[in-house]
Amino acid sequence: MGMFDDIIVPKSYLKGLLTKKQEKLIKDNNYQTKSLENALGQYKIHKQKLFVNDKSLWNCKPPDTEQRSESTSQKYPYEKGRWIVRSFSGAVNFYTSLRDKDDNTWWAEFNFFFVDGVLDKKELIEFEMQETAEEAKKREENLKKRHAEVDAYQRTFKYKFFEKVRVFLTRILEWVQQQTRMPSPNSIKVDRQRVARKRKEKPNFWKDY
Repeated sequence: MGMFDDIIVPKSYLKGLLTKKQEKLIKDNNYQTKSLENALGQYKIHKQKLFVNDKSLWNCKPPDTEQRSESTSQKYPYEKGRWIVRSFSGAVNFYTSLRDKDDNTWWAEFNFFFVDGVLDKKELIEFEMQETAEEAKKREENLKKRHAEVDAYQRTFKYKFFEKVRVFLTRILEWVQQQTRMPSPNSIKVDRQRVARKRKEKPNFWKDY
C-alpha cells in the first residue's frame, strides 16, 4: 500500500458534493492522502486553508480565564505539534472507507484544489458501494477455505520432502556464491602469508638434500 499522510477534512467542506444519504454515512473527519509528503504526516483543512502539523514540542497556553499559578505548567504540559499553514498549490486527493448500518463497505474519494495553501475548488471523485456485507462474508469464507487447503497440503509427504530438498539446494547455492565472491585485499594478503609460511616449513628435496 505504501506510505501516506492523514488529513482532517470537516464534514462541512463536503456539503454540495454529497447527497443527504451519503452525508449520513460519514461519521468522522479523518481521511488519507498520497498527494503530499507521504511520510505519515498530519494535515487538516481549516478556515479554507491547508495546515500541516510540524510535530514540534511546545508549551500549551492555559485559558485566559484561568489565573496562572505554580501548578500551571503541570496542568498544561508540552504537547507535540503546532499547526502551520502549508503553502501548497495543486490537487490534494483524499479518500476513506466507510460502513453503513447493514455493514456494507463504501469508498469515498475527493479532490480539493489549492492555490498557495488556500482552497480554490472541490470535486467528488467517487462515492460508491465497494462491497456488500454478503460479499465480504463470502470472501472471508473463501479465504479460510484456501488457508485450510494450504495447511493440509503442507502436511503431506510430498511437500515436506521437496521442502527439505529446496532448503538443501539453497544452502549449496549460498556456498557456491560465497566461493565466487572477490576476496578482500586483507584476505589475499593473509592467504599469501599462509602459503609462504607453508613453503618455508615444507622441505625441498633438491635444495635440502
